[in-house]
Amino acid sequence: MQRGYLILIAGGVLLASGIAISLIWAGSLGSRIINQNTILNGVSIYPSGAANAITQVNDLSRPLSLVISIESNHNTGQANPILRETVRNPNGEIISTNDFAKQFVTTIKPDIVGKYTLSITNSGGSVLSIGILFGNLPFVGQNNQLNVNFFAGVVTGGVLTIAGIIALIAGLVVVIVDRRITRNKTT
Repeated sequence: MQRGYLILIAGGVLLASGIAISLIWAGSLGSRIINQNTILNGVSIYPSGAANAITQVNDLSRPLSLVISIESNHNTGQANPILRETVRNPNGEIISTNDFAKQFVTTIKPDIVGKYTLSITNSGGSVLSIGILFGNLPFVGQNNQLNVNFFAGVVTGGVLTIAGIIALIAGLVVVIVDRRITRNKTT
């Protein structure tokens, strides 16, 4: 078999492996995020109303992550919405409370194992639609440090995919060059 075809085969294997590794790793990471967190979208909160979410904490070394976003396409025109988040531990003690008007992102150090309750109240005069992520993100570790090891599979798959594309291009070039050399030798 000619060397160009061998390079093309190797490039194809690298490309397929890279895509497979990336998809498997990203799927498993996405599954962990979905299964270990409370994720709510399109939650409507009426004026003076509240929305609640509950998440289970089993590991005190990992912080609780809280992401709240106001979904603008459902906002009924309130210029400056006023929301308050309150997180209570399983004993009912408040461990976090903040007022915000747009997006809100924070981490909270849990103090005991159990179910934590998030309450979001709307102090404004219009109905708001929000999205919530509340729980333990697997890539946020102790002391709020980003654990990049969770992305190693995606990065490895990306590198293999790029190497496969480069090998496919190189293999195609070698096949074309070899054909020209073969044609010139026959004439």
